Order: sequence, then structure tokens, then C-alpha cells
Amino acid sequence: MATSILYLVLTTGLFAADPKIDNLTATSANGKVSAHFTLLNAFDRAEIVQGLQSGVPTSFAYVVEVYRDRPNWFDEGIDRSRIEVIATFNSVTREYLMNYRRDRKLVRSETFTDLEALERRMTTIDEPDLFDVGVQRPYKLRLRAKADLMRGWALYFIPWNFSTRWRDVRIAEGKP
Repeated sequence: MATSILYLVLTTGLFAADPKIDNLTATSANGKVSAHFTLLNAFDRAEIVQGLQSGVPTSFAYVVEVYRDRPNWFDEGIDRSRIEVIATFNSVTREYLMNYRRDRKLVRSETFTDLEALERRMTTIDEPDLFDVGVQRPYKLRLRAKADLMRGWALYFIPWNFSTRWRDVRIAEGKP
């Protein structure tokens, strides 16, 4: 009996992997910091895909910060950016519309007919020259990122959000 319940729980996807930031890299060249990362397991849960295909706007918000790491003292925050990726499905044209915003300003809008291509674009962030750090030495700087995902509703009217853990990396010097 206990093994059949365990099998049922495991096969229904209740223990799907949690989303996480992966492949975070940051380089600095000419006083500008570029960031690149991916969000893994964002579409693993069926309710996210079902909600998107039923026309509910699905959004991922990425918070990216650059800071100066100071051991044994408070870190010095230098700059912060919020990247929002919002997708909606148009059931008449059978297309997905993706809006990409950085710091509340629309950067681009794209349409997709393929769900896998949309998932790749929503979960892969490549931001050249995201931050201006001026003359700060890159080896003393770190970049960190996290994702805020809209997960569902509690009691049918309270939004329930989920955030990934912060992922950070030392900024490497790139080619000018």
C-alpha cells in the first residue's frame, strides 16, 4: 500500500525539480558589465504550461545586481536591474507574444509559434553592457541573480509567488 502511494506521488510530478539559475557568467570590458544565465526547470510543472496555453499571462522577473564584495563587512551595492519576460497566448492566431522589459522599459516584443522556442527565449538571459561600473576593478566585483516566478493562486484570489535562490559569481575581465 505504501509503495503504491509513493509511486502515485512520484509519477504525478509533485516532486518536480525546483527552478534555479544556472550558467551564470559575468564579464567586464571598458567599464561595462555583461551578464548571461539560464533558468532551469521553469516549465517543468504542467500548470505553468497549461496556464500559458489557456491565455493567462505568464511572467518571469529576474533581479540582477552588481556589488563590491567586502569580506567581514557589509557588501557595497553598485547597481541593480530588473528584467521581466512576459508571455501570452493568442488563441485566434495560435501565436505566443513575448514582451521583454528591462527596468520597466520595453526592450523588444517577439512572436512565436513554437512553445519550445518561447521557453528558450524566456529562460535564457544574455545582457551585454547591462551595468556601468566605471573605473572599479572587476576582480573586486560580484554579480548575483535570482528569478521571481508566478506560481499560482491561494484561495483562488491571492497570488502565490516563488523565487529561486540567489546565484552569484565573480566578474571576470573581458576583452576591451
